[in-house]
Amino acid sequence: MLKHRFHQPITWILLAFLAFACLPVRALDYGLFGATAKEYFAAMGWAQVNISWLWFGALWIFPLFQRQPVSRHSAKTTVILTALWVAFIWFSAEAYAFRFGYAVIFLFIAIGAIFVDALARLGFLRGDHFLLAVATGLAVLVIGFIFYPLTALFTIFFTGESGEFGNVFTLLNHLGLWKVIGNSLAVSSAVGLCSVAFALILALYTTRIAKRSLFISKVFSLLPMVTPPFVVSLGVMLMFGRSGYVTQFLGQHFGVSPNWLYGFNGILISHTLALTPMAFMLLEGALKNLSPKLEEAAVMLGANRWQSFRFIVLPLLKPALANAFLIVMVQSLADFSSPFVLGGNFDVLATQIYFYIVGAQNDYFSASALGIILLSISLGIFWLQYHFIGRKNYVTLSGKGFEGRSTPLSFGLKITVVSIFAAWVAFNALLYGSIFYGSVMQNWGVNHTFTLQHYITLFGQGWKNGAIPSLLQTVLFAVIAAPFTAVSGFLLAYFFSRHRFFGQKHIEFLTLLSFAVPGTVAGVSYILAFNNVPIYLTGTGAIIVLSMVTRNMPIGLRAALVNFKQLDPALDEAAYSLKASTFQTLRFITLPLLKPALLSALVTSFVRAMTTISAIIFLVTPSTRVATSFILNRVEDGDYGLAVAYGASLIVIMMLVIGLFGRWVGETKLGR
Repeated sequence: MLKHRFHQPITWILLAFLAFACLPVRALDYGLFGATAKEYFAAMGWAQVNISWLWFGALWIFPLFQRQPVSRHSAKTTVILTALWVAFIWFSAEAYAFRFGYAVIFLFIAIGAIFVDALARLGFLRGDHFLLAVATGLAVLVIGFIFYPLTALFTIFFTGESGEFGNVFTLLNHLGLWKVIGNSLAVSSAVGLCSVAFALILALYTTRIAKRSLFISKVFSLLPMVTPPFVVSLGVMLMFGRSGYVTQFLGQHFGVSPNWLYGFNGILISHTLALTPMAFMLLEGALKNLSPKLEEAAVMLGANRWQSFRFIVLPLLKPALANAFLIVMVQSLADFSSPFVLGGNFDVLATQIYFYIVGAQNDYFSASALGIILLSISLGIFWLQYHFIGRKNYVTLSGKGFEGRSTPLSFGLKITVVSIFAAWVAFNALLYGSIFYGSVMQNWGVNHTFTLQHYITLFGQGWKNGAIPSLLQTVLFAVIAAPFTAVSGFLLAYFFSRHRFFGQKHIEFLTLLSFAVPGTVAGVSYILAFNNVPIYLTGTGAIIVLSMVTRNMPIGLRAALVNFKQLDPALDEAAYSLKASTFQTLRFITLPLLKPALLSALVTSFVRAMTTISAIIFLVTPSTRVATSFILNRVEDGDYGLAVAYGASLIVIMMLVIGLFGRWVGETKLGR
């Protein structure tokens, strides 16, 4: 009976009126808990006559349709009326400069319940209320927080901040802009090539050579992934900067300039170190999925080990290599933190966008113009990946049993791989050693006296001072965002793999689009979209959490899609034949089978939320400061000791989280 009541729109209509009576209809400037009693009363919908009376009053129209005989005509009328109603609420709020408060959230939930009930009566998705409710919620999430912000970005680009047509051509004809674009493409392409080369070496060592050293190879292959990119940049600076020990050695013995790092070289080194793990995961998975039978056949036909690798393995790795190159290139284009620390006079698009907004210019038009250019480049790369790589078939695994073992690498290739891997491990050991050593030095390059003052300054000033507030706030945001990210990705994957519905391709494209949108562009678009009526989120923690969810949602989506393809749809059909609902099928059949993948997406989303910077740098305020923005502010102030100490602390926290997660989940083996 309770379950049936939740399907009835009247339940949600009554809940909306309860919210109207108890919660503010207008947004509160200082939040629900920071507002005074007078401010809270003034924000209530019933305190004075306003447009919200019409919004909520219209709710009583729809129960009248429920009294009519069930028909497709009445259901279609309800769908059309709800769409018009939402449009009226939106445009009237803009006309009256009305910022939505908490009660309006329940109003939209009630409208959504009416909309879902009408679609169920029309027979969409077999009339399943749960499926329709989830589909509607996911569509609102994707359209409202991925597509809508991008439209705000394009709007200011074509109209300018004054409402007139922006001076687009003047900006595009600026010679300095094309130099910045060339710099961005040059360094991101170089980073893509270097990262893929190192990732291939690491993947070959992990899958074809490592036995007892597998743990070491995994740690040093993935360690940079749990490190904020600019913390890697700080470590590089401690080694190769003007006061770095490597630079001093090179200067004394080879006459190398102390400024050689700042610019193209520094960005290349930092991004290669930070982004190689991403390429490594793609290539490791591709190598594990190669059928050993092909290599065995080549050897049986007289090919030696090198020829087998050269003419069999490498061609089959082409899609993974190209995919890794393009993804790393997009991530390099989007990151502004490493160029900010090590770029010097070498300007790239991401840093120019940052300075246009946080600098003295405060020029949103130029920032949006550069953001669209950066977005266009990223989408072009995304299009190449989808059309020239995604559609090709490189299947080598069949549904049969044991297929043998991979052919060992040739002696020369094995020596090369081991040598480069050893150099990678040694370099990273020095890098992270420098980070931790620098965190307990008085002043790197000047005074190497051992001290814990940096940690005392950060974490020894109580709960309301130093770095503790930003750390706790970061953990809170990540803990809230990670489950939403993993679950939304899981549900989207379920829809894309198990159902076909109108607009599915568009929703799928928009969801994956968020992965192609550079973080700086996403941050600018959020500022432009949610800094005005009717949705004003600037300065709140909600906008940061939403940014984390939409930015990381494709991670959970891709992980779940792969696993859904391995599950036989007959399992769902068997559950349905036993009268199980969709919710029961997901809860008791699908979710237990996909639990390892879902938990993996959960911890990955948590780590990325903890270490993100590009997408949220424009969204944080003094009251919503996060760990990465705190570190970046210390870098801006030249206080590298505190920045390095906080970065080292984040690395330890992330490694502990991953270690505890690994012990908790363990190696889950499922019978199929």
